[in-house]
Parts: sequence; structure tokens; C-alpha cells
Amino acid sequence: MAAILVADVVGYSALVSANEEAALHTYRGHFRALEPHVGLNGGRLFKRTGDGFLAEFSSVVDALACAETMQRQMAERNGARGQSPEMQFRMGIHAGDVFDDDGDVLGDGVNIAARLEGLAPPGGIIVSGRVYEDLVGKVDVSFTELGPQYLKNITRPVTAYSVQTAFATESRIIQSRPDKPSVAVLAFDNLSPDAEQDYIAEGIAEDIITSLSRVPWIFVVARNSSFSYKGLSVDVRRIGRELGVRYILEGSVRGAGDRLRVTGQLIDAETGSHVWADRYDGKLDDVFELQDQITEAVVASIAPGIRQAEIDRAAHKRPDTLGAYDHFLRAQSLIYRFNFTEADDHLSKALSLSSECPLASALRGWIRTLLWNPDTRPNEARFDCAIRLAHEALAASHLDLEAQAYAGYVLAFLSEDTEYGLSIVDQVVEKSPNCVSAWGSSCVLHGLMGQAQTAQAHAREAPRLNPNDPLNYRVHMGISLSQIAEGNWRDLRETAQKMRAFHNTVTVFRLNELVAEMALGNGSRARELAGIHMSREPDFSVSMFRHMRARISIAKPEIYDAYYKMLAAAGIPD
Repeated sequence: MAAILVADVVGYSALVSANEEAALHTYRGHFRALEPHVGLNGGRLFKRTGDGFLAEFSSVVDALACAETMQRQMAERNGARGQSPEMQFRMGIHAGDVFDDDGDVLGDGVNIAARLEGLAPPGGIIVSGRVYEDLVGKVDVSFTELGPQYLKNITRPVTAYSVQTAFATESRIIQSRPDKPSVAVLAFDNLSPDAEQDYIAEGIAEDIITSLSRVPWIFVVARNSSFSYKGLSVDVRRIGRELGVRYILEGSVRGAGDRLRVTGQLIDAETGSHVWADRYDGKLDDVFELQDQITEAVVASIAPGIRQAEIDRAAHKRPDTLGAYDHFLRAQSLIYRFNFTEADDHLSKALSLSSECPLASALRGWIRTLLWNPDTRPNEARFDCAIRLAHEALAASHLDLEAQAYAGYVLAFLSEDTEYGLSIVDQVVEKSPNCVSAWGSSCVLHGLMGQAQTAQAHAREAPRLNPNDPLNYRVHMGISLSQIAEGNWRDLRETAQKMRAFHNTVTVFRLNELVAEMALGNGSRARELAGIHMSREPDFSVSMFRHMRARISIAKPEIYDAYYKMLAAAGIPD
């Protein structure tokens, strides 16, 4: 004996005839939303048809509870369907003898349930008299007796009852947005003819949600909320209001043979405009490895896109309306333009308006580690301030991995507890492998330690994750440090020449090229570069540079003995 639930879509053939692609897309979305309720109510889905499904339950109470929940959810989904075609299920339930046929279920219990389903109105549920007798007094449901029904290929009439299913559809609550960038990742559409590939599409979207949730400055809606729109053609602006997010990421997966193509696009839910779009191609030989690659690429692409969109938004606000987050965004924009003095001012204002902003504290500390030019030239007071700010960031009550990466860098760079700072950076890399700033910090730190191979390996990660990051100069800095440690002067010169765009502002890059030319026997060119450098920083001296670097606790002095001698030989005052 088993309780059998049979369901199918009303008028599915007409929907397919009108728009096959839209009908199939919508049905798949509904089915994926309804299917979990079978298991939640103790049932087993044993057959899928083109427009419906059959499930068995050990209890008629469970079967009815499942059917009611499904019909209620369908009423809600139809209320939120947007441009999608309306779909309604009919459902029938009977309890009777069945037998297992290699996983399939056959018998009168199935046959009668299927015939009763055909009698149900759109959105309705019909149960047999046997089910009704078992339900009376056990459920808070109203029934209407339909009398004996003569069903096709069933020898005796079956008394049927209609379940009252007048579900009121409530409009979704409009959620308020959090005070940081917010994104909802919708379930990716499976555009392949094989419905079984749904798991790939959903797996990619779920991996992206998980990875984005590790980005500390982004608020990510959980999958249960964002996936509820699967199969519905709802305007993204409406989804943004209902989920309380600024950005919507949607995408699709299409498989053909052993090839797979994944597309994604990030949309501003307030304006409907596109922020980012891309596509990825790969082979299905190892689908899980492919999922990882796609997830990494998408997250690395859209996270900077979201931040830049937020920076652009803050730039258009009036100064008298700026809050802590707006000041922070303006500071980030100035950092990207290498205007560290004004950036530090905005970070200070952000901290004055917010009791706790760990990333602002960490970035203020990081700015004080830069050996740049006279405007940002470090001194003992700036170094001590940097360490204090790093500890403030790490003492924040909420976890911020990017803040940890910068704070750990400061402590490894300047404090006596070098190993502690380096371990913090390593932890961020492990917890959030998409954190570009952590890879950049690790690259520089290992370069200073003389660990050339590690520095160069980590240098390859940051630009791969975000090739257009303006702060990727840190990668070249780390590579330069590793080349100095190796005494690889030819490659050091090549790296320095790649960074010519920074030569007018970055002291270290100018000095690196000068030293490389001197080491390669090009004394005249080295002296020419020394003259250019002294024209920009007339008070600069080798002893000043040596003193600044002496405070860097992680650096190995012996690595730079030859470096300092070549500076002096090229004409930099001792």
C-alpha cells in the first residue's frame, strides 16, 4: 500500500505551441522549486513525465501536505512570474496497492491517482474516497464531495473529493538594502537539451555565491532566496527591490557534446544597466574542475566591477551628503589614482563617522608603509601609526578578510612580530583565494624575505584574478624584490622598464632601474637616471634610503649591500 501523488501542467501543449523555449524554461524552473517538497514530506519521486511527475508516500497525510505546499508555492510563483507564461498544476492522490518494477511504481494506486488528477481544476487537488477516509480528523482542510466518478479503464466508480485550495498570493516584502554593495546570484539557466545538466548550472551559481560570500565588503543573498526566481522572467529591478540588493548576477550554461559554454552578466538592479558580462568555454571531461575555474574567473571579474560601480556612484554625491562608506569609496578611487594624501584624509573622515571600519584603518596603515616620494615618505611616527592602525583593524568585532590582509602586511612589514603578520596574510589567502590584495601582500613580503620562487609564484595569482587592477604595481614590486634577492639584474631592468608609467612618482622603481643598469655595466645610463632622480628628490641620499629600509623588519639587510653600493657609484649622495 502507498499513497500516490500525480501532477501535471494544465494546457502544457498549448504553452509549448505558443513558445516552446519559454515553456520549457518556465517548467524546469517550477519543477526544480517543487521537487524538494517531495523529500521534505517523506516521499520519493519515482517518475518524471514531459509536463509532470509522480511520487509515492507511506502516508496520505504526507502526500496531501506535499500537494498543498506545492500548489501554494505555485500560486506565489505565478504571482511573481513577470513575463513568464502562467503555469498551473493539477494534482490527484489515491492510496492503493502498488508494486515496484525496477524503480518504477505500478498498480491500481498509480492508475487511479492519474485519472483523478485529470479531474482536478487548474491549481486544484482531487483525492479518492479512500484517501478522504484516512484524512478526516487528521488535517485542517475542507473537502467538497464530487460523488462517484467513472474513470477510464477503471472497472468500478471511485468517489472523489476536491480539496479547497484558495491560496491568497501575498506581494513580496520589499527588503531594505545593506550599507555595503549587495548582490543576488540567480540560478543559472540550463540551455542544454539535457535537463539532467541542471546540476551543472546550479552548481556553478552556488559556487559563485559561496565564493562571493568570502569577499568581506560584498553582501550576498543566500541561494534559497535568489534561486526562488528560477524559471521566471522577472524584471531584475523588481528582484532587486524584493531581495534588497543593488546588483543581480544572472547567467546560463549550454552544453554540446564534450563542450560547455557558461555566460554571465552583472546588472545594476536600480537602473537595469549592465555592469559586466563575459563568457567561458571549456570541456566536460572534468566538470568539477571546470566549475572551479569558471567560479574563480567570474568572482575575480565581478568583484572589481561592483567596487568600481560603487566608487562611481559615490563620486556623484554632494560632499555635504557623504557618509562613512562614501568617504571610504572616494578614498579607494584616490588610491587607484595614487593620490595617497587625499585618500588618507577621506579614510580619516570615514573612521570619524563610523565606530568601526576595519578596512579604512588597515588601508591608512598600509599607506604609511609606502616608500614613494617626498609627499608620502615614511618616518618613525608614520610607521608607529601604521602598526597602531593595523591592530585596530584586527580588533574589529566583525571579520573582514581584506582588512586582515592589509593589516597583516603592515605588521609583517614593520612590527617585531613578523611571523604573526605573515601568518595573517597566509590565512586570508587560504580562506579567500580570490582576494587580490592578499596575493599582492604575500608577493611583496616573500620578495623582501628573499624567497624569490614563492614571491614570483604569488605574483602570477593577482593579475590572473584581476588583470586590470590599478594596484597590480605591487606585483611588479614583489617581482623586483625577488630579482634583487637573486641578483638577476637583467630581469630587474626589464621589470623596471615595464613600470615606466610609475617612474615619475615611485622612488623605488626609478632606483631599481638605476641599479640594474649599473650592475649590467651601463654606468653612463645609470648616472643619467641618478640625475633624473635627484632632480625630483634633491634631499635624497643613500643613507636616508638605508635608514628607511632598516625599519622594515622583514627585509634581510645583506641582500641590499650591493644595491646601496651601486646607488652610490651611480652618483646618489651617500
